[in-house]
Amino acid sequence: MRTDALLLDRDLKLVLGSRDIDAPVPGEVLVRVAWAGVCGSDLHVLASGAWVAYWPATLGHEVAGVVEKCPGGEIPLGVTVVVDSRLPCGECPGCSRAPSLCHNMTWLGESRPGGFARFLVVPVTSVVACPDGTEAAIAVLAEPLSVAMHAVSRLAARPPGPALVLGYGPVGALVHLELVRRWPGLAVFVSEPNTERAELALALGAQVVAGPALATGDIAAGTGDGVPAGREFALVVDAAGYPQSLVAASRAVANGGTVLVVALSGQAVPVVPSELVERAISIVGCIGFDDELPQAVGLLASAPDRYRPLVTEAVLLEEAPRRLAEMGRRPSVGKVVVRPWRD
Repeated sequence: MRTDALLLDRDLKLVLGSRDIDAPVPGEVLVRVAWAGVCGSDLHVLASGAWVAYWPATLGHEVAGVVEKCPGGEIPLGVTVVVDSRLPCGECPGCSRAPSLCHNMTWLGESRPGGFARFLVVPVTSVVACPDGTEAAIAVLAEPLSVAMHAVSRLAARPPGPALVLGYGPVGALVHLELVRRWPGLAVFVSEPNTERAELALALGAQVVAGPALATGDIAAGTGDGVPAGREFALVVDAAGYPQSLVAASRAVANGGTVLVVALSGQAVPVVPSELVERAISIVGCIGFDDELPQAVGLLASAPDRYRPLVTEAVLLEEAPRRLAEMGRRPSVGKVVVRPWRD
């Protein structure tokens, strides 16, 4: 069968077209895509072509939809599902420990057609059924919420002092919400130079500090609009990934504190081992998620209003090429979702 889809060619031109998809066989499901979230990694692929294993590519790994066909009968037709975006090899030493540690991990949209389309075929093991009544427009946050949950799970315990989140894009916002969900009363500060994102952080209960200063790495305590004098952050989350953001995070963290890195940045930065040793700083990285997706679906189904403010814009499939090009130059406030259907 054929489906309308966004097509990214080798010249990095994105257009609305159509592509063939195989009819599902037992063990697979045909999903009618309801919503597909736009991730920062999608924007990176659009600008660089990185990670793509086939052309033309159809990106989109944050997917919520409805089961249209399931030849094996594993999932009833009409059920709302979210798609597990991970494609681990299942054979490497990393996979023997956890899916997120796969040495050869690929992702939906990059190694096989993804969710910026009207229909999608995936293994039945790659979907999680949503509880009855779950809003697909909120369930589309399940994949990035799983990433945030997995990141916070990398912390050994509740931070003994306040936390600072650098960057309040969708992942930074979800990490904030996950921190306060797990540890009510934890003081969370946000550094975000974008005025609208900073306002969203305030609306969701964070305290906004020194966005422009921290965004340039100038965080001298007590100077100008930097971090207030005497302020120490037991946890600093680098969800920004701007040049030198890891340096800014390591300067802002308290002695004995933790820097949690969730942003993808390819720029090398200076790290002085003696500073890590003398200040007893831990730097913790994380990637993807392991078994958090079903729990994320449950949270979104049970408390949709907690997460609803993060979805700030919806665009139709035919509008998406123009809007995604704009996002490469001007970031959105929150999560942008693509709607393949008008009804």
